[in-house]
Amino acid sequence: MENIKSKEININFSGKLVSLGPLRSDLVPLYNRWNNDFQTTKTLATTGPVILEEEIAAFKQISQNKNFLFFTIYEKHTLQPIGNTFLSDINYKNRTAEFNIVIGEKDSRGKGYGTEVAKLVLDYSFQTLGLHNIFLKVFEFNKNAIRAYEKAGFIRCGRRRQAHFSRGQKWDIIYMEALASEFESSACQNDLH
Repeated sequence: MENIKSKEININFSGKLVSLGPLRSDLVPLYNRWNNDFQTTKTLATTGPVILEEEIAAFKQISQNKNFLFFTIYEKHTLQPIGNTFLSDINYKNRTAEFNIVIGEKDSRGKGYGTEVAKLVLDYSFQTLGLHNIFLKVFEFNKNAIRAYEKAGFIRCGRRRQAHFSRGQKWDIIYMEALASEFESSACQNDLH
């Protein structure tokens, strides 16, 4: 893991394991490294190489788009950036959005960070943004992510059969959702309400 130091890190809220803060322009090269690690991106919809100039342009575009809400994920005790999470396609009229997460640092996987991030984002989505339905898509081969999402409160709500081609094989896409009316808020240590 790279040693990223900054004069000041803004933290929006924290759980027991992770803290979430806004995207940072000084971390764009790190985000770019994560987006070019094919072991990391094999679970994402896009898996092609991304040059730094594309990453910089994407950073500028998403930071101005009100239908997206991005956070940098930090390991709470070291404040080292370990990934990103975001809501996309936010629809305030229908109170819906799509959840996405990338744990970019390999040594940060399998430690419960993804589950806690999902809980934090759900809590923020429901309690602060007033959203009601958050959904996600996950490839059937990503069993660890499916377990993490289920622990966070997502339930399976559909399947698109053989709709993703990866590693020479066709895979199903599993759809999962969480509803505000079924979610128990407990992840945040900071008061979001």
